[in-house]
Amino acid sequence: MNGNRRKPNTLKITLILVLVITLAVIGLFYDSGHRIVTNEVTIESDTLPVSFNGFRIVELTDLHGAEFGENNAKLVEIIRSCKPDLIALTGDFVENVEQMRVTLTLAGALTEIAPVYYVTGNHEWASGLAEELMAALESEGVRCMRNQYEVLERNGDALLLIGVEDPNSYADLETPDQVVSQAQAADPGLWTLLLAHRNYWVEVYPTLPVDLILCGHSHGGVVRLPFIGGLMSEDRTLFPDYDAGIYDGDRYQMFVSVGLGQTRYFPRLLNNPEIACVTLKAVD
Repeated sequence: MNGNRRKPNTLKITLILVLVITLAVIGLFYDSGHRIVTNEVTIESDTLPVSFNGFRIVELTDLHGAEFGENNAKLVEIIRSCKPDLIALTGDFVENVEQMRVTLTLAGALTEIAPVYYVTGNHEWASGLAEELMAALESEGVRCMRNQYEVLERNGDALLLIGVEDPNSYADLETPDQVVSQAQAADPGLWTLLLAHRNYWVEVYPTLPVDLILCGHSHGGVVRLPFIGGLMSEDRTLFPDYDAGIYDGDRYQMFVSVGLGQTRYFPRLLNNPEIACVTLKAVD
């Protein structure tokens, strides 16, 4: 009788296992590219003006034309729930003409929530659309910061907001340290927030006299490995530094957001699109 027993169909079992694993991997890639996470970040400073304690900044970066719901309705809903005092768009929103509509529709919705400030990324300039995009964003009520600054006031206190142009723009562009120096000379002694796209500040400008830098560019390393971090940089260097989170420079803190969109060369994995809700906290 034992000789008449049917042996398990190993080929069928193998195919089922391959199918299950394939579906799991597809589901993981889909989740990593489409499920938005909210990253609550607290930046503590003993020099922050008391009136700005609890000031909330939503940072969005590296959208690359991605849409989350029709007209990015899901994205807008989450941002509104963060109750920001300011929304910072830190570059790489557009790399072709088709992505202009997505960005402008989103910008129009965001300006109804809070003041919106934008700085360019490398892809806007590489695409040749930077000037057209900024003109259109301005018409939507977005403040495009082109190596410029503004003084933000709150209950009698003030801080300095500076936005620097991406180095992909003009050969004769003023350097970030020149822009910061000019802004602080005009309004000295103010706590300073810098908006930028690149994430190289701790290495290239470690002594820049600012208090906080918000940036992106890294895509979180595209693939994020548990206990290790990002796998690839924007220029495809393996295991890059400054891929996500808070870093300390000699004089400031830098926060790098993993951003929202995809790269051209590999989809996000274990690295969900991020809305960064940054809260400033005054400490003694």
